[in-house]
Amino acid sequence: MKKIISLILLIFIGLSLLNGCNVLDNFYSVKVTGSKDSLMEPIKSCYKAGTIVEIKAHPVTDVSLHVFVNDEEIPMSHFDSDYWGFEFVMPEETVTIHLTYDNFYGKEEYVFNDLCSLEFLINEITKVSIRTTNYSEKYSFIETKYSFKQEDIDNFKAIVDQKLIKADNNVASDAIYGNEYSFYYDSESHGEMSKTLEFNDEFFTWNDFSSWQAFKLEDENYVLPTIENPDFVTYSFKYDGRSSDVKKYDDESFSIQYFKIGSVEFIPYEGESLGTDSKFYLDSGYGKINLLSPTVFELNGEYYEIISGMEYWAYYYCRLEG
Repeated sequence: MKKIISLILLIFIGLSLLNGCNVLDNFYSVKVTGSKDSLMEPIKSCYKAGTIVEIKAHPVTDVSLHVFVNDEEIPMSHFDSDYWGFEFVMPEETVTIHLTYDNFYGKEEYVFNDLCSLEFLINEITKVSIRTTNYSEKYSFIETKYSFKQEDIDNFKAIVDQKLIKADNNVASDAIYGNEYSFYYDSESHGEMSKTLEFNDEFFTWNDFSSWQAFKLEDENYVLPTIENPDFVTYSFKYDGRSSDVKKYDDESFSIQYFKIGSVEFIPYEGESLGTDSKFYLDSGYGKINLLSPTVFELNGEYYEIISGMEYWAYYYCRLEG
């Protein structure tokens, strides 16, 4: 029996020596996975237990490097333009260091508070809205339904009680409808403010300045709320990234570039007839939008009135008066 134990011990020592680490001297091996190119200096293959291991990484703009030691994320110890530093104390065991720029590595289940701030809910929510974009129709109107009803407000608040799991971004990017669930509240210093939760079909979308991630609701039986009886409904144009030039019927040389078409909300016009004569029009993806007055326009025989974002509407923004 003693011979067998001695043989096993010799094999163990031999393997340790092959790895360059001698566990009898309290040295343990280290393996690095993930974004190895982010390292400024190579990490040794083994360290003595109790040693402070420093990881130096190249600083990168617009992203964050996450470092995991045996699946536990460690905090950044140095953040500057010269390098990003991370430190941990070498344990009495082999270690795997994983480097990643994935903000959601190593975790599958989330709550909304992990992904966005819910501090706005400490305020009294006075109204809610759903802004719906049909991605399949390039030049359809965006529809926004508003409600002051407490029932709708409570249904919106219940959304954030749901748990989320990571979803496939490729699947979420094929969504047909985008729905923005907005909560409105009053601020003493800034007046009415809002906070929005964005969904593509049933997928909640998180994003920052350089990346995005889709999540789906863990409870497959939960259905996102709708507003069945809105207090009022508005419409908006989709902004396609191009200029909707302001032009003049009696002057072909007149043209002003206009990029704010997506910044206004409008409703069907129900006022007195303004006639059909128009001096200016927008040459847009939707077709000719005739500007009949500072706030009323005509498109495809239908009349609409701007009710929000007037300062961004072409008539004011391009200073067409006079």
